[in-house]
Amino acid sequence: MVWSESLNKALRKSETESEYLNFLNTQRLPTKGLGLHYASVFCGGGGLDLGFSLAGMSPAFSSDLVSYYCDTLFQNLGGKHHVVEPHDISKLSGSYVEDVTAKKIDVVIGGPPCQSFSILGSRGSTGDPRGQLVFDYARFIRELSPQVFLFENVPGIMTLNKGEDWQLLVDCFKEETGFHLKVCKLNAADFGVPQFRQRVLLVGFKDKVAADKFSWPKPTHGQDQSKGLRPYRTSGEALQQVDGVANHVLRKHSQRVMDRYSLVQPGGRDRKDHTDRIHPERPSGTVLVGSGAGGGRPFIHPTEHRHITVREAARLQSFPDWWVFSGGPTAAYRQVGNAVPPLMAKAVAQEISKALL
Repeated sequence: MVWSESLNKALRKSETESEYLNFLNTQRLPTKGLGLHYASVFCGGGGLDLGFSLAGMSPAFSSDLVSYYCDTLFQNLGGKHHVVEPHDISKLSGSYVEDVTAKKIDVVIGGPPCQSFSILGSRGSTGDPRGQLVFDYARFIRELSPQVFLFENVPGIMTLNKGEDWQLLVDCFKEETGFHLKVCKLNAADFGVPQFRQRVLLVGFKDKVAADKFSWPKPTHGQDQSKGLRPYRTSGEALQQVDGVANHVLRKHSQRVMDRYSLVQPGGRDRKDHTDRIHPERPSGTVLVGSGAGGGRPFIHPTEHRHITVREAARLQSFPDWWVFSGGPTAAYRQVGNAVPPLMAKAVAQEISKALL
């Protein structure tokens, strides 16, 4: 394989850069919270939970239909004041959450499974049972009556069926909660995540004064440093010093596959399985998740002729190394691939806290 001199320099530079990893692994849960308690549903691998906890909110209740997702939350965030249980949202009531937590829930967060709306999914939208989960989420919010809620999903949800489904969902949240709603599309790379990943976020405030105070977080990173932004964090920074870290299990490839991957240049795509190779000088593309049968579609490592591991994908998502994923590699990769990047979630949570406090 022929590497350009500029790329070799970039790789050597990334081996010595540790600012991102130092920053990432010093992200710790505050010892004293803000006095705001949140409940999360569809918690998955915990990207939203971790981001809101890092911002100073206290987890009171976390739930997902999949039990080992709850195991991930419990081992990383669980405590005597944090209830973590598997539940079907269609059978979960707000009164139950208030009873088991003995707390008033200030914030509700969640991202109903997005396969029904994703441009990569079935696009069955609200006709798919998974699409119906957003209506259960709206009902759950109404029953808990928090100060604010957050809904997140993929950008494709806004354009599906010429925007009719999105309007249906927005109207549902308005009618169920009566809250004041704000919508934005954010890119994780703009908040120090070494990955281009867009998400649609909708927040609803019970109080109009708080809604008027709220503003979406401003980007901290970007290509145009003349605007006071820091440079995008790169994949090369994220994928160094991984040996010995939890969830770093290499997948075995045949020699034929490795030989084929050796011909793919950084930023290029393998012609047979359409897998992209990460370019170390840029943020990665969106970390994807596959079906339950097939697992995810990991990227090719920028310098090694293999797929990236769960831990390497988690680094690209901005999970610190102390956050360990339960389940086998396929289950863990699904948790990583479905997650909201914690650093982006933290930025949103901080703005919500400012509006409420």
